[in-house]
Amino acid sequence: MMTKRVPQFRVLTGICGLLLLGCASQIGGARNPPPTQEGTFPEASIQSVGGVTLGEPIAVTLDFDGNPLVANGIPGRVVHLAISRDEAIEFQPPPSPGFYPTDLQPTGFFVYVIDQVERRLLRFYRTGAYLDVLIDFEDIFQGRRVSPVGLDVDGSGRIAVTDVKNHAVIIFNTYLDVELVLGSFGKFAGQFDAPEGVFFTPGNGLLVADSGNRRIQLFDAEGGFVKIVPEVSAPNPLRRPRRAVMDRSQKIYVADPLAGRVFVFDPSGQLIRSIVPRGVEEFRPTDLAIAPSGLMYVTDSANNTLYLFR
Repeated sequence: MMTKRVPQFRVLTGICGLLLLGCASQIGGARNPPPTQEGTFPEASIQSVGGVTLGEPIAVTLDFDGNPLVANGIPGRVVHLAISRDEAIEFQPPPSPGFYPTDLQPTGFFVYVIDQVERRLLRFYRTGAYLDVLIDFEDIFQGRRVSPVGLDVDGSGRIAVTDVKNHAVIIFNTYLDVELVLGSFGKFAGQFDAPEGVFFTPGNGLLVADSGNRRIQLFDAEGGFVKIVPEVSAPNPLRRPRRAVMDRSQKIYVADPLAGRVFVFDPSGQLIRSIVPRGVEEFRPTDLAIAPSGLMYVTDSANNTLYLFR
């Protein structure tokens, strides 16, 4: 067990100095319906690789070679895919009966995985062998029951985890000490309502899928509030965004299973387009990952499919 806990840390709620933005405006604009458009042809739609069939794909990330790792809810497992070779590695199950992975991220020789049921951050070898419990969230705070869902790791090894029950994002430093707790419940800038996804931007800022407030929030590397997407004066197509990522050109991609769309916003927060695979009756995108080549991987829990878009 490598979990560490410290009693002192910074808490940023984002309330002070931001009241001029207005509570109502922070929900992201009018409740207009999502934009409609013709479906997009995916480059591939994958339900099985190397004899391993996806079941309720919840999260996807890419290894250092650009191969996807997928967290499946039913059955609870992690699968490492080499699509071009039609090969798959199913990770060794951890010793917990109700394993339900909701997010995952490779780092160095390991893969970190959130187990939402046991409220733990697990560590696996990249080969798929289970190693240990890296963080037991039951040990982090006294009197506070953490409900982890989203996960990301930056280039220096800092870990960001969303806590949906306490409406916060917890940042751990490289020593696994709590460095920062960002947010509190509310609708103001810097506050959250059941945030699900978190992503370190290329500039080490944070994108948070503020799911209950139907918006994405961007923070700088110190945890300071930067902006809301979509911009507050624009119509809001989001319904319950689960994950947002940023590419190198600072475009923001949002997986919204309730809206049944992947939305793309420009750096100013304006909606560019929405993406729906052609010929699919129901689409519930739960997560996405973008390769340096521009290939986008999207997990769809409605069809138990991994889509590849260019």
